[in-house]
Amino acid sequence: MSDVAGISNDLFRSEESVSDSLRRCRTLVNAIDDGIFQLNAEGRFVAINDAIVSMTGYPRADLLGEHVSTVISALDAKRLENAIQTHLEQGVDPDTTFNLAVETAAGERVSCELRVSLLVADGELEGTVGVVRAVDDRDPTNVQLPSTWMASDSIASVIDEADVGVFVLDDAFDVVWADETIEEYFGLVRDEIIGRDKPTLIQETIRDRLADSETFAETVLATYESNTSVEQFECRVTAGTDREERWLEHRSRPIESGPYAGGRIELYYDITDRKEAQRAREESEQRFQSLVDAVDEYAIFMLDPDGYVRSWNEGAERIKGYGAAEIIGEHFSTFYTDEDRAASVPEANLAYAREAGSTEDEGWRVRSDGSRFWANVTITAIYDEGELQGYAKVTRDMTDRREREQRLRREHELSEQILETSPVGIAVVNRDGSTPRANERMAELLDLPSDDESTYTTAQRDMYDTNGEFIPIEERPVPHVFETGDPVTDREIRLDRPEGQQWLSINARPITDEQGEPEQVVETATDITDLKELAQRRKRELEEREEELAAVQLATNLLETGEQSSEELLAEFVTHLPQFFHYPERAAARVSVGDTEATTKATDSLDRRITASTSTVTGTPITIEIALPESHASPDADTANFSDEEAELLETLATLLKLHFDRREYIEELQASNERLEQFAYAVSHDLQEPLRMITSYLQLIEGRYGDALDEDGEEFLAYAIDGAERMREMIDGLLEYSRVETRGDPFEQIELDAVLSDVLEDLQLSIEEHDAEITAESLPTVVGDASQLRQVFQNLLDNAIEYSGDEPPRVHISAERTGDEWTISVHDEGIGLDPDDSERVFDVFQRLHTREEHAGTGIGLALCRRIVERHDGEIWIDSEPGEGTTVSFTLPATDS
Repeated sequence: MSDVAGISNDLFRSEESVSDSLRRCRTLVNAIDDGIFQLNAEGRFVAINDAIVSMTGYPRADLLGEHVSTVISALDAKRLENAIQTHLEQGVDPDTTFNLAVETAAGERVSCELRVSLLVADGELEGTVGVVRAVDDRDPTNVQLPSTWMASDSIASVIDEADVGVFVLDDAFDVVWADETIEEYFGLVRDEIIGRDKPTLIQETIRDRLADSETFAETVLATYESNTSVEQFECRVTAGTDREERWLEHRSRPIESGPYAGGRIELYYDITDRKEAQRAREESEQRFQSLVDAVDEYAIFMLDPDGYVRSWNEGAERIKGYGAAEIIGEHFSTFYTDEDRAASVPEANLAYAREAGSTEDEGWRVRSDGSRFWANVTITAIYDEGELQGYAKVTRDMTDRREREQRLRREHELSEQILETSPVGIAVVNRDGSTPRANERMAELLDLPSDDESTYTTAQRDMYDTNGEFIPIEERPVPHVFETGDPVTDREIRLDRPEGQQWLSINARPITDEQGEPEQVVETATDITDLKELAQRRKRELEEREEELAAVQLATNLLETGEQSSEELLAEFVTHLPQFFHYPERAAARVSVGDTEATTKATDSLDRRITASTSTVTGTPITIEIALPESHASPDADTANFSDEEAELLETLATLLKLHFDRREYIEELQASNERLEQFAYAVSHDLQEPLRMITSYLQLIEGRYGDALDEDGEEFLAYAIDGAERMREMIDGLLEYSRVETRGDPFEQIELDAVLSDVLEDLQLSIEEHDAEITAESLPTVVGDASQLRQVFQNLLDNAIEYSGDEPPRVHISAERTGDEWTISVHDEGIGLDPDDSERVFDVFQRLHTREEHAGTGIGLALCRRIVERHDGEIWIDSEPGEGTTVSFTLPATDS
């Protein structure tokens, strides 16, 4: 409530004999915020309160005596005059409410509500009393103050009949006046409270009738302490036998002049309807907010009229990444990209929503972490009685949908490009045979009109099968698919065109409806005319080649025997050779390999011939010659009676002879090399070991006879010599064994590796016990191989595992795993391991990674294992890391059993 300064005692014209009751009314009138005035019968101001002075901006003296049209328009003045006259003629008080505008001294217009009552004496109109209030159409809690004025008691009557409870207190805060509304609101009796001390009245009676009695009492009593402030608050009166439950708004202020100066005036307005409306609105807002918060797929929030965020739901936090505390109060342009903000897109969207009611758009938006998402945004302007209250903004993250749409669009465009660039004709056919969609290639194949492809039907052209039989319409690919629902694949049909026959390969597949029935058929057509012609040519060529293949096969069979001598082989070869050429009964053939030659008949006297020559890798010349007599030859060219195919056949036969004799020479050379290697190995074993034994024997004699005569160095040197001779013997034995893997091995047979391993473990039993070794094995398979050689492999690998176990007792495990058509056997130890860079070098002959003082051995054990495994068509390798143990794996071919 505004603070009206200085309440004047001459609000109304008065005499000195004015009663106390009238003084109280004047004090009350000046304390009320509503404007109260009195007009005479001519419509001129005779009395105004301070609120009228404040509302109009005119000094009191300037208004008194002026016509009411000074502050309202002539039209409103006429309306007021007509209403008063009408009700005067009818003999009733108008009790009329007018909505009009008060024109201030500054030229502004203030919307007001006016209620008037007539002053009538002896049937004559003496004037009018009015109550005017500035109204705000947006505030539903405005309370109209009706007035009824009757003669000199008019002001008191107005206050009594108004819906406003009034207490007037003197400077001692005693109640000097209260209206009837106070009785109704608080359940009090006016005669009983007049003259009582108001603080005592509150403590003894009034406070217990309030829901929050303590707060009410403290607040009201505090105003009496200094009596300088204007107070306004809300309170709730509880229901009783003498009162109803209601919400009241307390407004109070000090009285600064007049007979009750130093006192206080308290007004109570009934705001129950407003509180009920507020409660209903809050409940509705809570329900709405609960609904909004429950929807996390949408960002739903409110903006004020300037675009600042006023509310925030969980969906907004999920989509945009902002918590409510950090975003409420920020401008909504925060969500737009820099480019959109620079282009004033946020402001444009608000302006459009303000004008059109709402706007919807899609575009990139920015999350709190700076990432972008594609959003669908709807902004709706919210108006209340024509005034903009703000905006409702709904945002949905459409990034996934946009990506799907773009992907589908790209796929559609790609499909269209593929469709139109495909060398295969593609068409969609309806059940009636029409083609609503066909690519350019199909249009070419079927002569479809370029401007209206849908006019073509499958019955327009005759079709024939591969046997030349006419194909009825119902048996053609597309009708067949419609009839059976089954696809048709690679159906060859023939079309007869003016320029010749055309062959097509047809595929047809149904497009079904929801019931699985064919709705349309996709048909593809590939022009295979060239392929059919090529196939015919190839068929003819194949028939011609059959004889050539027979010749090659015969030659191959002859050359694969391998047991015939060169003379016998060439004699048989040349005997069969003429039958594969033209005029076999007259053709003569000659074949020579080096100095060996075979002929069917003499060729020197024959005039026409073809010859193919080559040589083996060692330079042995090879020649094949076919000749015909003059009567079968053309004088134009040496090979006129021999076709290109016959010349190619002769070259092929020459190549086959070359390969055969290359292999013979290689085998002979390899056999000779193996014989030399075995002779060398025998010499090493026999001839070299004998002198080595002699050296060893004499060294041992020296040690026995003269050992005592040798000093410490001599004994050391002698020991070195004996040890070196022994190591030489071991290396010679190992080299002999390595060289005889291929030549002295046993024939392959089925062997059980479990039995082989058992023999090896028995042989190594002493070493196993000496090193406290633990050797475990899984079940091993049966393979085809050389048992003695595979026993050597297991023995060498287990020897190494024990030898290189390190400081801990050896722990060795043997496993087998089948992969496809081979077994992988693995020997794993937990020993010292080796560097992966050395995993290949250890398989070389005499390669050692440690000194003899560290570990014994000749350096040939793993090399021997590799040679044995390779003889069995397998591979061997090592997986190891220093300090992590070693796994040696090798493969052997699997058997069916």
